[in-house]
Amino acid sequence: MKKMVIIGGGGHAESVIDSIRQREEYEIVGYTDRSKMKMESPYLGTDDVLQEIFEKGVHYAAICVGYLGKSNIRDKLYRTAKNIGFQLPVIIDKTAILAEETLIGEGSYVGKGVIINAGSTIGRMCIVNSGAVIEHGNEIGDFTHVSVNAVLCGNVLVEDHVFVGANATVIQELSIHAHSTIGAGAVVLKDISEKMNIYGVWNNK
Repeated sequence: MKKMVIIGGGGHAESVIDSIRQREEYEIVGYTDRSKMKMESPYLGTDDVLQEIFEKGVHYAAICVGYLGKSNIRDKLYRTAKNIGFQLPVIIDKTAILAEETLIGEGSYVGKGVIINAGSTIGRMCIVNSGAVIEHGNEIGDFTHVSVNAVLCGNVLVEDHVFVGANATVIQELSIHAHSTIGAGAVVLKDISEKMNIYGVWNNK
């Protein structure tokens, strides 16, 4: 099997590791983080050891840091891993249901029970978390996080670095512009401008 290092520990990492192990394609050698966590996988050190790990023949990585309030942490780790030379495969849980020709950018994770329908595309380094529904014709930008049980109806455009909270719903034909946050349980009925934070029902009135 191909050897892989996990970049970032914690709960989200455990979920990704479970999805990786289901596929039996990668051997996880351990994880890096700022400090050791309660995880089954071996702790290898901080991210400063990634170059050494790569030089030892581990050429695949999964960046498993969640949103943590800002997507720029994942962005920084992505650039670090790419500069070293790591390959960042797409990780798709075997319980996810994807339309046949779904396009997903490198380093993205699609979790348990996710549904992605026909004609949708997912950018680089996205997280589509457990139970989320991406309906037909959606375009999801890079470094975007669609949380647990969120629903994006048909033909929604979501730009880069957007966070869609758990159980949020975005109705069809809307545009969600970059660096926006949609809070948990929100209902989005109108377009969202760049860097907006939306909670509750958003109808732009």
